[in-house]
Amino acid sequence: MKKIFLYSLIVFILLICCIIIWYPRILTGYAGFFTIHNATKGAEAILVLSGNIETRLPCAIKLHKDGYASQILFTETKAPHPLINAIGCDEKTMAEAIAEQMKVNVPITLVPSLKGGATSTFDEAYDMREYCLQHSFRHIIIVTDNHHTRRALYAFKKVFQETTVLVESMGTPNSVFNEQNWWQSDRGISAYSLELIKYAVYVLSNQNVSFIENH
Repeated sequence: MKKIFLYSLIVFILLICCIIIWYPRILTGYAGFFTIHNATKGAEAILVLSGNIETRLPCAIKLHKDGYASQILFTETKAPHPLINAIGCDEKTMAEAIAEQMKVNVPITLVPSLKGGATSTFDEAYDMREYCLQHSFRHIIIVTDNHHTRRALYAFKKVFQETTVLVESMGTPNSVFNEQNWWQSDRGISAYSLELIKYAVYVLSNQNVSFIENH
C-alpha cells in the first residue's frame, strides 16, 4: 500500500509540474479550438456579426479590399435601450462612420430582422438565411471574434443546412485579449470559460436560449 501511495504521489507531483511548465501551451491550445479561419474569395457578401465593431469591421474591410466579397452586411440587432435607437447609434451607423474615418468607400447594408432585432447568433443566422434566399446568394463570409468563430459557424451551418449557400468564417482578435493571453484578463477568462458552455448548448439546440444573448 505504501508503494502504491508513493507512486501515486510521484505521478501527481509530476502532473502538477507539467501543468505549471506547460500551462501557456495548454491554455493556448484550448483557445485555438474555438477559432476557425476558412474564408475564401468569391463570396457575395461579408456579414459582420453584432459586437466588437471596432475590431470586426476593419477585418471585414480588409477582406473586401482583398477581393473576398463586394459588399459588407450588418445584422439588425435589438437595441439594449430605446434611447440607443433614438440617437441613431445602431451598428450600421457606427460602421459607416468608422469606414468614413478610415477613408474607405464600401457598401454597407443592414440585414432586416425577422423578429424586431436579433439577440443571438442563431437569430442572426435565421435573418441572414432569409436575406440570402431573397438575393440568391451562394457564398457568404461571417466575421466575428476569434473565440466566437467555431460556435458562430456551427450555428450558421445548422440554420443553412437545407440551402446551397456556402458559409465560411474569419475571426479577429479581441481588443483586450487573444488566444495567447486570454487567462491574463477578466474578460478573457469570462469569454473562453463561457464559450465552452455556449458551444455545448448550441450543439444541442437550433434556436435562441434565454441565457445566451449577444454572443
